[in-house]
Amino acid sequence: MSTHSASTRAQSFQHRPPADTGECSCPIHTDGDPFTAPLGIRFADHVAVEPIDRETAAAVYEAHHSYMGSLPSVNLAHHGLYFQDSLVGAITYRYPLISKKRIRYGVDGQLCPEPVEIDSLPAEIRTTARRVLPSTDTPVVDSEVISGDSLVEAARICMGVRMPNLASAALARSQERFLQADDRDTRFLLTWVRSDYDGAMVRALKDKGWTCTGYREPGQASNRENKPIRERYKWRFLCPVDTAREQSTLARWSQ
Repeated sequence: MSTHSASTRAQSFQHRPPADTGECSCPIHTDGDPFTAPLGIRFADHVAVEPIDRETAAAVYEAHHSYMGSLPSVNLAHHGLYFQDSLVGAITYRYPLISKKRIRYGVDGQLCPEPVEIDSLPAEIRTTARRVLPSTDTPVVDSEVISGDSLVEAARICMGVRMPNLASAALARSQERFLQADDRDTRFLLTWVRSDYDGAMVRALKDKGWTCTGYREPGQASNRENKPIRERYKWRFLCPVDTAREQSTLARWSQ
């Protein structure tokens, strides 16, 4: 690479909220100001997480979540994701609606997916399955059944601004903030991603130590309101709390 090309490469980009054009009136774009975002390693230094109220979180999801524009009825915490003090997204945590879950481990203690034959999956999700599922060649050497109260679900993860590396940096900050305040015996973080959604958040999850361990088949819950999302396959991602804390330690050490 020539010296000239390296010296002229863009070091930052300008973000301008579109509220003045009437495109969006959510809290991100109504109250946001233009800012200049640096590219490269300095980016994460500008990302912060603060608690927000339910109404603000709900407005962000309604405007910007790709397929879940509403909130669960009972939640543990709502996080506002900020870049240079401008709200850019939100994450909501809750206890999952799961009584127990089997966890599988490989030779080195890593999470393993449940047994699945990709070629037997519906045609519309096979391609994504090959990208998101870890290799099924890794042998399962141990497993355990854990109670639902040892899991915490990131029930909504939403970015209202498109910026390189934002999803990954914000997820890491939010995990760290949540676990610092968590006094429960939480062992795993959990989230679900619609099977046909293969965007930046999937890459962010994998980058921050989350593993796709399987999927949920379509089906409406008999004791809850029917929702179109329940007619879709969804990938299940898990992250051991120890891995999430290690990610936070590495991030601080690298600064």
